[in-house]
Amino acid sequence: MDCGEHSNALPDSVLYPSVTKARELITSGLVLRDASRLRYVIDLPVDLTVFNETERRCIDQFLRIAKKCGADRSFVARNRKAWWSVGLYEPAPILATYMARRPPAFVRNLADARHINIAHGLYPREPLAERVLRRLVSYLASMTNVADGRTYAGGLTKFEPREMERILVPSPELLLTM
Repeated sequence: MDCGEHSNALPDSVLYPSVTKARELITSGLVLRDASRLRYVIDLPVDLTVFNETERRCIDQFLRIAKKCGADRSFVARNRKAWWSVGLYEPAPILATYMARRPPAFVRNLADARHINIAHGLYPREPLAERVLRRLVSYLASMTNVADGRTYAGGLTKFEPREMERILVPSPELLLTM
């Protein structure tokens, strides 16, 4: 995993393959199968005492370098509980782009990739069979259009959480008959 020279000694447990560009979802089609081409996001927990002595030395060294580079002074870092903790969510079963000059790309996340704020993670409220998830992605990809989002000057369309919530979704039973 290459996250940059300054992060080479970090434990693998804090490196997460993540979708960091909408293009990664758009070009994957309906299924993101492989995380090997994704970037890794470093996500340290707020409580660093969970690491053993060796890991902690490496993490402390990384944080010293990051702080020296001003990472603790960015707006986002200043508004976190701990400036070093991104707070990634568990991998979403379905990922969706939210801003483009096109409808959102809906993608089944078989790569178990995390995502940052360039995408929405769709987390079903109840467990769904793989077949239902695949059909849901296919349905959303074919039935969602730019008119469902907010369009700005220049044709940029944005799907905020409220716009996503308004997209009508068939029941799992109905999806299986489609």
